[in-house]
Amino acid sequence: YAEHKAQQKKIRKAQRAVEDSEAKIAKLEDRKRKLDELLMAPENASDMELVTEYTNIQRELDEENDRWMVLSEELETLKN
Repeated sequence: YAEHKAQQKKIRKAQRAVEDSEAKIAKLEDRKRKLDELLMAPENASDMELVTEYTNIQRELDEENDRWMVLSEELETLKN
């Protein structure tokens, strides 16, 4: 019983981590979309602050997607 309970706790913790990662990805994608729109405007196309932020957001998004993949695999492993 105690072993089952500990396993369930690990699964819940892993699910929370996956959900947190998904929320972060959604937030980053939203910001990236807004930056896309801003950079479409000719007056902003050469705004290096926006370009730098866009690059940073893209890098963060890639890292978070990788993290989500690892967390999801861990969750699947725990469930099986």
